Amino acid sequence: MNPAQRVGKNVAWMLVGGALGAVLQMLAVLLAARGLQLNDFGTFNYLLSFAIVFQFLTDFGLTNILTREVARHPNDIPHLLGSVKGLMWTLFVGSSTLLLVVVLLLKLPASTKAQSFVMGLASLTILQAISYSAVLRALEAMEFNAIAFTLHKGLFAGFVAVSLLRHWGLWGVVISYMASCLIFWFFNWQIVSRRIVRVSPRIDLPLWKSMLAEAVPLGSGLVLRQFAWQADVLILAWLVDASALGLFSGPYRILLGMRTISMAFALPLYPAMIRSAQGTKEKFGEFYNRAMKWFCCLSVPGAVLFIVWPRLLIDVLLGEKFISAGSVMQWFGIALMPMFISSLFPFIFTALKLPGVFCLAMALALVVRVGADLAVVPSLGYIGACVVAVFSEIGAFAILTYFLKRKGYALQMTDFLVKPILAGLLMAAMLLPARQLTLLPALPVAAVAGIVYLGALFLLGTFSNQELHLMRDGLGFVGFYFRRSPHQLEKQG
Repeated sequence: MNPAQRVGKNVAWMLVGGALGAVLQMLAVLLAARGLQLNDFGTFNYLLSFAIVFQFLTDFGLTNILTREVARHPNDIPHLLGSVKGLMWTLFVGSSTLLLVVVLLLKLPASTKAQSFVMGLASLTILQAISYSAVLRALEAMEFNAIAFTLHKGLFAGFVAVSLLRHWGLWGVVISYMASCLIFWFFNWQIVSRRIVRVSPRIDLPLWKSMLAEAVPLGSGLVLRQFAWQADVLILAWLVDASALGLFSGPYRILLGMRTISMAFALPLYPAMIRSAQGTKEKFGEFYNRAMKWFCCLSVPGAVLFIVWPRLLIDVLLGEKFISAGSVMQWFGIALMPMFISSLFPFIFTALKLPGVFCLAMALALVVRVGADLAVVPSLGYIGACVVAVFSEIGAFAILTYFLKRKGYALQMTDFLVKPILAGLLMAAMLLPARQLTLLPALPVAAVAGIVYLGALFLLGTFSNQELHLMRDGLGFVGFYFRRSPHQLEKQG
C-alpha cells in the first residue's frame, strides 16, 4: 500500500470501530441513565469523570511518545516496548497507592469512596492496554485497535445491561466497567505478543529519563485538558443537587461521546503527521491546514443536529426524564465543533516536539474555565456550566491555534471554517421544518439534509483538486484487500 492507501485503510477501520465503539459506549451510558435513579446516574458520572482524570494523570502522554518513537525506530520495538512496560508497571504501583490515598481523603460516603477506587483501578488497567495499542498505531495496524476498542465498549454495554437486569444498581455498573477494562488489556497484550513481539518489562533508566522529560509537559497538558472536560461535572457535583447534575450529565456524555468519532479520524493520521513533521515547515503547514479543514467538515453535521433537533435526540437517546435538558443539548451543539477539531492538537504538538507549548495553552484554558464555572454556576446552575463549556472550548481552540501561528503554522480560516459553516446552514434549513417529527419520519429528512450538506461542500469548492485526488487515492485500499491473498495482506499491509 502507498501512504495514502494506508491512511485510507486506517481511517476506514478506525471510523467503523470508532462509530461502533461510540454507539456501544453511548448505549452503556444510556442504559445507565435509564436503569439507574437520577441521583445514582449523577454519581456514576462523577465516578466516570474521576476515573478518566486519574487515568490521564498517570499516563502523562507516554503512549503518544511511544507511538512516535516506534514509528521512527520500528526495528527497536522489543527494547522500546519492554522498557516502557517496565516504566508503566512502576507507574501502576505508585499510582495505585496514590489512588488509595486520594480516595480516603475525599469527603464522600464510604460506598462512593470504594466505587471511586474500583473505577480508578479500572482506568489504570486501560493504561496498560493502550501501551500495546501504541505499538499497533505506530505500525499502522489500526484494524486491531478498532477491533479492541469495539470489543471494550461492547463488553461494557453488555455487562451494564446484565447488571441492571439483575438489579445490581450502581455497583453493578462499576464492576462492569472494571471487567471490560481487564478483558481489553488481555486482548491487546495477546495481539502484540502473538503477531509482533513478546516482551518482559525491563529497566532502562536513561530511556525512562528521556521519555519522561518529554512526556511530563505533554502529559500535563493532556491531564489539564481532560480535567477541563470533567471540571464542569465535578464543580456541579459540589455546588448543585444530584438531579441538576444528572440533567447536565446526560447531554454532556453524548457530547463527550462524539470525541470517540473524532479520535477515530485523528489516530490514523498520527503516523503520517510524524512523517510530515520531519519534512519542511511548508509541508507540515499544508498537512495541518488540510487536516483541520477535514475535521471541521466532519464536525458540522453533528453540531447542526444538536442545535436543530435537541428534543428528538434527547427523547431517543436519554428518555423522557431528560426532556427539560433541550437547551443544554443546543449549547453543546456549539461546543461540539471546537471540541471535535481539537482532538488533533495533542498529536500535532507531539509530532512537532512542542509539548511544553501544549501544556502552557491547556493551563491557560483550564484556569479560565474553572474560574468561570466558580463564578457562574452558583447563580445560573447547570445552564451556567453549559455556557462556560461552550466559550471554554472555543477559547481553548483559539489559544492552541494562536501558539501554532507563533511557530509559523497559520490556519487559513476561510477554507477551514467559512465554507463548512455555509454548507451547515443549508443543512439546518432542511432540518428545521422537521424538528417536531418522531424518529422514523425524521430519518429520511436527515439523510436528504446530509446529501445537501455534502453537495454544498463540493459546490462551494471546499476541497482542492489535489485533496480530491488524495481522497480517491486513499480509497484504493479497498481494491488491495481483494487483489491480495491473506498471506500477502498480512505481509504488506
